[in-house]
Amino acid sequence: RVALIGATGVVGGEILQLLEEREFPVQTLTLFSSAHSEGQRLSFRDRSVSARMLTKDELQNIDIAIFAAGSEASRDFAQHAVDAGAVVIDCSQAFRLDPQVPLCVPEINVQVISQHDGVIAVPHSVTTQVALALAPLHAAVPLKRVTVSAYQAVSGMGHAAMRAFDQQLRDMLNFRQPELDVFPHQLAFNCIPQCGDFLDNGYTSEEMAIIDEARKLLALTELPITATAVWVPLMHSHAAAVTIETEQPLSPAVARDLLDEASGVVVEDDISRLFYPSPVRVNGRDEAYVGRIRSDLSVPHGLHLWIVADNLRRGVALNVVQIAEALAAA
Repeated sequence: RVALIGATGVVGGEILQLLEEREFPVQTLTLFSSAHSEGQRLSFRDRSVSARMLTKDELQNIDIAIFAAGSEASRDFAQHAVDAGAVVIDCSQAFRLDPQVPLCVPEINVQVISQHDGVIAVPHSVTTQVALALAPLHAAVPLKRVTVSAYQAVSGMGHAAMRAFDQQLRDMLNFRQPELDVFPHQLAFNCIPQCGDFLDNGYTSEEMAIIDEARKLLALTELPITATAVWVPLMHSHAAAVTIETEQPLSPAVARDLLDEASGVVVEDDISRLFYPSPVRVNGRDEAYVGRIRSDLSVPHGLHLWIVADNLRRGVALNVVQIAEALAAA
């Protein structure tokens, strides 16, 4: 018995598609949306299911409640679902850093699922793809420092941002001044070095999310890590340029072998054929793609990595469905 909160959103739609693709054993499916999307019909296994407005009374007789509607909905309703007997899988930032809530990417730390007290959180999509590459490297040679430069696609902001970006492109191509109703600046044919709100320390909320969540996910609470996050004029798939320092030597060749063997990772790294990951090629894929693996010439033990993944599917939805599968199998 599954409930999907935020079913009409971009992440909710991806989760619904994966539940069907992976033949998750759904006995009953209840879809919830915000008031303005109430009544919208969605397809699941050749059936049309109507989305209902979420209320506290509706969260009864649910085994798994998937929250993909933002932090406010999670804070308002998740505990009601838990109290009614459900396990909550939450996609928002509401519980990610709560020390009592497991933060899970199954390929990295599936064991934490059994430690839940009603809520399991999934990380930011950039955190997911970066950590999938860092985890097998750290298991072989301890990490000393990590620098992340994230290039984030518009779909990470949801339907409204996607529509605004599309309109900006149309305006620019028709020699019209684009409107700035969602983004603080023009994003069409531009980059905006601000993902989230600015904090007192000069970082943005999404940059701090990458930093704090990576530490928790990798169980490296003192790991020196920094991040810069930039909105780029792409609709789908995030990319990250990552520089790591390690405690001992780690050659590019050994790193490639480690990543080749890692679950959830595909290595595309052959510069002789100009073969490396790009956002347009990873759309709809289940893995994080890694290329441009090379030594950092500025430090004794350092590597550069280029990591690309479908932010909706690999970054969030697949984590959710894999966690649900583990719960169903327990």
